[in-house]
Amino acid sequence: MADKKTERKVTVILATDVVGYSTKMEENEEQTLANLKACRSIIDGLIKEHHGRIFNTAGDSVLAEFQSAVEAVICASEFQNTIKERNNSVSAEEQMQFRLGINMGDVVIEGDNLYGEGVNVAARLEALAQSGGICLSKNVHEIVNKKTDFQFHDLGEQKVKNAVVHAVDVTLDGTTQRKLSKSQQISQTAPWKKYLAAVVLTTAIVGGGVWWWQQQPDFKPADQSKFAYKLPDKPSIAVLPFNNMSGEPSQDYLGDGLTENIISVLANSPNLFVISRNSSFTYKGKATKVQEVAEQLGVRYVLEGSVQKSGEKLRVTAQLVDAVDGKHLWAERFDRKLDDLFAVQDEITAKISEELQIELTVGEQGKTWRKEINDPELFRLVIKGRAHYQNQSIEGHHEAERLFTELCNLEPEGAVCHTLMGWLYFQKLQLGLTKDPGKTIALARKHAEKSIAAGQLANSFGLYAILELFAMNYDSALANIDHALELGPSETDVLAIAGYIKYQSGEPHKALSLTKLAIRKNPYHPPLFLLNLGYNYLMIGEDNEADAVFKSILSGTANNLRANAEALRGLSATAVFRGDMDKAREHFRKMIEIDPKASVARLMRVIYVWKDKAFLKKFLDALRKLGLPEA
Repeated sequence: MADKKTERKVTVILATDVVGYSTKMEENEEQTLANLKACRSIIDGLIKEHHGRIFNTAGDSVLAEFQSAVEAVICASEFQNTIKERNNSVSAEEQMQFRLGINMGDVVIEGDNLYGEGVNVAARLEALAQSGGICLSKNVHEIVNKKTDFQFHDLGEQKVKNAVVHAVDVTLDGTTQRKLSKSQQISQTAPWKKYLAAVVLTTAIVGGGVWWWQQQPDFKPADQSKFAYKLPDKPSIAVLPFNNMSGEPSQDYLGDGLTENIISVLANSPNLFVISRNSSFTYKGKATKVQEVAEQLGVRYVLEGSVQKSGEKLRVTAQLVDAVDGKHLWAERFDRKLDDLFAVQDEITAKISEELQIELTVGEQGKTWRKEINDPELFRLVIKGRAHYQNQSIEGHHEAERLFTELCNLEPEGAVCHTLMGWLYFQKLQLGLTKDPGKTIALARKHAEKSIAAGQLANSFGLYAILELFAMNYDSALANIDHALELGPSETDVLAIAGYIKYQSGEPHKALSLTKLAIRKNPYHPPLFLLNLGYNYLMIGEDNEADAVFKSILSGTANNLRANAEALRGLSATAVFRGDMDKAREHFRKMIEIDPKASVARLMRVIYVWKDKAFLKKFLDALRKLGLPEA
């Protein structure tokens, strides 16, 4: 058998290590490992943020590759600047210094790993670099020299180990313009001890903490033949979760909150198609290329960024890319006080508006939200509480309850506080955590009414509309959900609630378009969206479409018993409608196995409050034929 042909490619390699790591380990092993972990969290976040790929690590070392030399150099600079700021904010025992080397050359591919001269030269350059500095090969310097605003210092040819390289320093704050002789031998006791690696997605100009990307393609465009959905007829965007660069998981709420707020503001524009929060957050913590995000979500533009908190200081980076054309449109860095987080949000959304030439309208909901959570502590409670609430679990519910209660103690008359508490009581009902459903509904209603009195939040009216629906006050439910749509016409949650209320309140045709739009804006939608869609189809007589939707729920939500039981009820009914009693009994038997307490009375009390009584009777009679008890 012939040997497998060696795979090769030309790529950019970044190598880094910790200065004096062995000595630090000897002095205080535990502290050094903790410091390294904190620094690794920074670099790992940068790698994910900027689409770099780590292919090898050893101790304090990291090797990474990227497609663009410009990206590598900018990212290396960002890392060194971030480490410098970290060192200024921690004790001497917690400080670390790094050296970085960057080379572009030929490498051998072996699985996920890379070998060869391209890697070796990057390691030699890393050892040549100053503490806190970056050292480039000549070919990398030639590429980035005219495309960035960095200052460089040519070191000439240097003998390193068993090779000669032409080295160039990147002149950073804290590094000197040094002169090395050609004969200088650089000692290397550990080849390619490396730690950082990342890619900044642009050709950039650095100045005053701000990067501007050139309008040129520098990454592979998304493959439009792979798009899961057709591009909308207006600008479309996904806002990915901002990475937490602080190294402290407790600070996740800053990036999560900033992401949610940007999505909320953008979603209020009728001229922009915005992917929902739930779908955007499926990418949190994942190293996904923007091309893949665009293909999976069916959008043209992707916004990504990072947040780093140090004391009361805040650094936010953001970058907008056109995945279809393969262009980096702009990027900026914001160094502000923690209290200025909302101002940064406004600047980011304004830049998007300017770049995409759309008008943004915050609306009454945005004004109310901002007025009430401009305090960092309130902001933390809201974002963390909502994250637990959205888990849709008993544990998440209890933690959300604790946080929302604390929020209401601090801001007892706030619209946001009462909206969140109202939804919490409604979730208590959904999760079966109450022995007195009537009392729970009354408490949810009380909070909804207080929220509406305190401010104009779309979700407040959405909650009140649902409560009115379950009281069978259909006209009131429709009026309140229409007002919610006025306040948040493009918000995915509001669209989904509106679809749910309208098909139950006798407007299935209107509901259908709203539900379809909610699903399109939230490609990773919860099963409830599809359940609404299935019943929409049933009510307008499109049984085959309903059948297909219910089957898709079973194939995609194996662990969601509640959704599966509801889908099986729908399938049971459609089979009866078609006269296929054998299939109907099969579906019904599976439903009873999941939901043995199902009865006509219970289903009408907690699920089926349909205004169309003729359809309700038809549906329940089908289930009665299969043996569904009355009580």
